Amino acid sequence: MSINSVEDDRRPLLSQNSNSINWSSRRPPPRNNARISTERLLRNPVDYQSISSGGILPGIPDVSISAVISRYKYYSRLAPSGDTSFTMPDHVVPDVFLISTVKEEGGSQPSWVTVFSLWNTMMGTSLLSMPWAINQAGFATGVSLLLLMGALMLYTSYRILDSVKGIKMTGDVLEFSDVCRYYLGRWGEWAAWSSSLLTLLGGMIVYWILLSNFLYNIVTFIYHQAQGRGSDMSSTTDPICLIKENTTVTNSSLPQHDSMFHKYWDEQKTVPFILIAVLLPLISFKSPTFFTKFNAMGTISVTYLVCFAMKNAISWGIHLEFHDTTSPSYVTEFRDHFPAISGIAALAYFVHNAVLAMARVEKHPENMVRDLILAYILVAMTYIYMGVIVYISFTLDKSCIEDNFLNNLKDTNVMAFVARIGLFFQMVCVFPLLMYIFRIQFMNTLFGSIWPSLKHVFGLNVLLVVVCVLFAVFLPSIGKIIGFVGAFCGFSYAICLPCLVYMRKRYLEGALRAPIIAFHVVLIVLGLANFIGQFLIL
Repeated sequence: MSINSVEDDRRPLLSQNSNSINWSSRRPPPRNNARISTERLLRNPVDYQSISSGGILPGIPDVSISAVISRYKYYSRLAPSGDTSFTMPDHVVPDVFLISTVKEEGGSQPSWVTVFSLWNTMMGTSLLSMPWAINQAGFATGVSLLLLMGALMLYTSYRILDSVKGIKMTGDVLEFSDVCRYYLGRWGEWAAWSSSLLTLLGGMIVYWILLSNFLYNIVTFIYHQAQGRGSDMSSTTDPICLIKENTTVTNSSLPQHDSMFHKYWDEQKTVPFILIAVLLPLISFKSPTFFTKFNAMGTISVTYLVCFAMKNAISWGIHLEFHDTTSPSYVTEFRDHFPAISGIAALAYFVHNAVLAMARVEKHPENMVRDLILAYILVAMTYIYMGVIVYISFTLDKSCIEDNFLNNLKDTNVMAFVARIGLFFQMVCVFPLLMYIFRIQFMNTLFGSIWPSLKHVFGLNVLLVVVCVLFAVFLPSIGKIIGFVGAFCGFSYAICLPCLVYMRKRYLEGALRAPIIAFHVVLIVLGLANFIGQFLIL
């Protein structure tokens, strides 16, 4: 780059005569050949000497200095903060214009924000299934498994957090799949990739089922209020048992308008298809930035559910009986369907694909392990609280508890209506984010682009929507789906891969010992047994 005259600095960057520029003149001539012309004053290369001493232009140092400063300001205004082709290269900028600064390593997120973010990430749809899961396992067994699974998932999360230390790779280690590729090869990366996609797909299926359920009950509540029957039916907040009561709507038992309403408004036959018109346009957005602004709704919804459960417990009272087997409040300590809660817990505590990303924005990375432990303690307390408080206060036979405990409340219950409204809009905002994450992982891996074409994206969206609708119509059981997805992803992504990576790392360090192998092999076997157990309780 050469220094032009001050007059040239005032000319537009692009002009009609720009095509006549001699690009070969971009390299300046040697200094000893520079001279002053009466028609044009040539600049010296931008360097320290031309600023500090007047260089080879004796007698007119101010003109040279002014030219350098003008050019620096000119480029700075073209690219004041971006690293573009218009920015002056560092080797061209004079030394006196360069300011040495210390760049702070790591992020700027304080520890309490990290703990809260981890808690908010793990708080999901499993919260609605916790009472049902505790009943499947038995009271004491259920609470114990929630604690044990929390400890197991905490350990493997720590192993993922620790796995990036000492890795020498070109570029930044962004995800755990990069770590798997480094230690285990391509098959490890593909295993992590497929497990992550399956977790997202399972979440989308559960979301579609719950969205159908919430939308059905919201519209039904509004319909009953419009018919003037809502005040009579909502006079009680007592739970209902969908197993022992015949809640199926029949044409002979309802007035003509109710018969027509339930014919065209069915939770499994019509509502899942109506959701397509709502969600398909939203998931087709190229960027989900708009939906990320509503992440706080998740915290609000969880807080409301916690308060709602406490209100019901105060209203219903405690109903526990450990001895009288004939009592409707009889509680068993152990049941052979305990794999249900271990599968759900594996997904409930699943944060393994986000822990590295959160560690990168931690202001004090040395505190990340402590923050991870605190987050898991809070998550375990929240899940145990929600499961236990609903379970012990349920007034009917415990076998009546649904895998979505809101189904045990009448669709005319006002507080349940508010909960469904909040959860519905929260999930409407989260569902496009799940689709977006699935799409960028899938498309980038297979096609090398997160948006190869509109045809590719639309085809993938339609395929995923069809899968979600099929489950919502034929298998709307979120407890079983969460159990299977959680058990598989817990086995593959959350247990098996971190253990294999850690053993491989210790092997390369020459520190792999028999106790380490035995301990981690036991963990892998437990994860596999949890997955197999989901088939045994069907």
